Amino acid sequence: MTKKVFEGLKVVEFAWVAVGPQTSKYLADHGATVVRLESHTHFDLFRGTSPFPQNIPGVNRSMFYGKYNSNKYHATCNLNLPQGRELAWKFIEWADVITESFRPGTMKRWGLDYDSVIKVRPDIIYVSTSMQGQTGPFSQYAGVGSMISAVAGFGEISGYPDQMPAPPYGAYSDYFCQRFLSTTLMAAMDHKQLTGKGQWIEQSQLETSVYFNAPLSIDYEVNGHIAGRDGNRLPYAAPHGIYPCEGSDCWIAIAVFNDDQWQAFCSVLGNPNWTRQEKFSSLLQRKNNEDELDSLIGQWTNTKQSKDIEVLLQDQGVPASVVEKSSDLYQDPQLAHRKFYVKMNHAEMGTPNYPQQADFILSKTPRETIMPSPCLGEHNEYVYKELLKLSDDEISDRMADESITTELPAGFKLTTNM
Repeated sequence: MTKKVFEGLKVVEFAWVAVGPQTSKYLADHGATVVRLESHTHFDLFRGTSPFPQNIPGVNRSMFYGKYNSNKYHATCNLNLPQGRELAWKFIEWADVITESFRPGTMKRWGLDYDSVIKVRPDIIYVSTSMQGQTGPFSQYAGVGSMISAVAGFGEISGYPDQMPAPPYGAYSDYFCQRFLSTTLMAAMDHKQLTGKGQWIEQSQLETSVYFNAPLSIDYEVNGHIAGRDGNRLPYAAPHGIYPCEGSDCWIAIAVFNDDQWQAFCSVLGNPNWTRQEKFSSLLQRKNNEDELDSLIGQWTNTKQSKDIEVLLQDQGVPASVVEKSSDLYQDPQLAHRKFYVKMNHAEMGTPNYPQQADFILSKTPRETIMPSPCLGEHNEYVYKELLKLSDDEISDRMADESITTELPAGFKLTTNM
């Protein structure tokens, strides 16, 4: 077996929900030993988030949680207890990297913040990601990615001009913040290898998100133009939209950016008379008559299969793609070729397909998903005994005082986000 690029790297994950866990999953998929910490009294929000197999909720049955946490070990540790915080320090002494994504100040209240940790571990790489950063007037505002997406302006520009905002599905910012964070983390690891010095990586998810609206911000600064909602349209492309196809809820995405693509598009349509009209002869003219243009294109696409249109247009150099449903992705031949989905046995969920989190394949040290997402406390014995080298008596004592949790509270009922 080829040694993986992060093999030997030790990560303790205090982070939860999406950005932090996704960041460390990049490392886990490429060989790092990642230990995730939760407790039976305070576990990850995503454990109560659908989908659940057979629609049966359970703290170990969420594939929303599962897709971000495969390849990780799991240990329970109640940080609200002094003995639990003592255990946390043993993880800190063991680890090369710490990740946390709590509200700023939480780790400090536990005495586990960066300033406290570097007194013992000056070489540690400490990663903090939060809504709006560790300092400033709004640093204590709690929330998740859907809130930050709104604050960063994505909601205002998403949707149709005559309707209320329709922001991107889910916690949009979560799906690029972790890519910045993982890249920065790898740079810190490279720096440590060269200098022996660790550092604190402190991410504001708001600032990372605003970056993606930079062109619109510059447009306002330079031209005084405030971007608004314009459906699927772009100011520099026409046609540019989603068009109905033959069948139930079937659609095709088409984008034409220049005159060559427009001529190729018209050729695929058979050059009907309307394509030769003056009002569609240039980008500016097509933009001025875009409602009529979209209607005519929709009449053509509505008589054909989306996949057939995709092939016809792409063969002529016109950007086009089927709008796939989630069920279609499991049949996608490109994803199958790349081995994107990996089926694994899980103690409570059966054999679900796990998506590969690492969006790249290294030629000599390939990614590999070999462990399903963990159940609460699934690896307690291995982690505490083999990794932290605690004795059986020490482990028993910590279980007795419930700093290592083993059971959900009496009368517990899972609150789900179906």
